[in-house]
Amino acid sequence: MIVVGQPFRSEPLGLRLTAGRAEFLLTNASAGDFAAPSEPQLAAITAECGIGPSHWAQDEQVHGANVTIVAGSGETAPFTQPADGQATARSDVLCAVRTADCLAVLLAGENAVAAVHAGWRGLSGGVVANGVEAIRALGAAATVAVIGPGARGCCYEVGDEIIAAFSSYPSAFTSGRKLDLAAVAREQLTAAGVSTIYDCGICTICSPSDDFFSYRRDHGQTGRMLGAAWLS
Repeated sequence: MIVVGQPFRSEPLGLRLTAGRAEFLLTNASAGDFAAPSEPQLAAITAECGIGPSHWAQDEQVHGANVTIVAGSGETAPFTQPADGQATARSDVLCAVRTADCLAVLLAGENAVAAVHAGWRGLSGGVVANGVEAIRALGAAATVAVIGPGARGCCYEVGDEIIAAFSSYPSAFTSGRKLDLAAVAREQLTAAGVSTIYDCGICTICSPSDDFFSYRRDHGQTGRMLGAAWLS
C-alpha cells in the first residue's frame, strides 16, 4: 500500500505520523536549521519526543549507504563516524538524518525504527535496502516506511551520470531528464518487502523557501531539515 499526502498531521515543527509504537517527524523550515541547531530547537524536539540530544543517533552523512545499529545502553556519540542511516530497538534513542533535497526515509518494524538519508548516491548505493536490513537485524521485519520532502520529478533535472545510475527505474523519470527520488525510493522499499509506504508528496525545490529548505533552489545556501524516528 502506497499512500501519498495522508495521514500526515501538520504541526508547528512539521509533519508527524504515528504507526503503532513508531513515531515519525519531518521538520519544516520554520523549525529551524538542523545543520547547527540552537538550544531552543533542540529543546523543541526533545519536548516532542521526550528524548534528549545526548540520545540522538545521527552520524556524519557522506552520501553513502552505511546504516549503523544503535544497541546497548548509555549515550550515543553523534557525528563520530561516516554513515547515512541509523536503526535502533531502544525506546530512549531517536534516529535522525538531515536533508535539503535528499530524502529522509524513515522505517519501522515491530519494536524497531530506522532513519536513512537518501540522495541519488545513497539510493543508487542501496541505503534504503540497508535500512530495511538493519531493522531485520534487530529482530523485526520493516513493514512501514515514511518518505519525506525532497527533489521530485517536477523539478529535479539531472545529468547523464544520474540517468545512467537509475536506468533500471524508467518510471521515476519525467520529461526525459527529470528524476523523482521518491519514486525510486518507493520501488526500492516495495522490492525490500515494505508493505506500507507513506509519502508526503512534497518537492523541496518548488516549495517556498519559508516552507522547506532546498540545496538546489537556493544555490547551496540553505539549511537542513530533520527526519526523525523513535519508539513511543
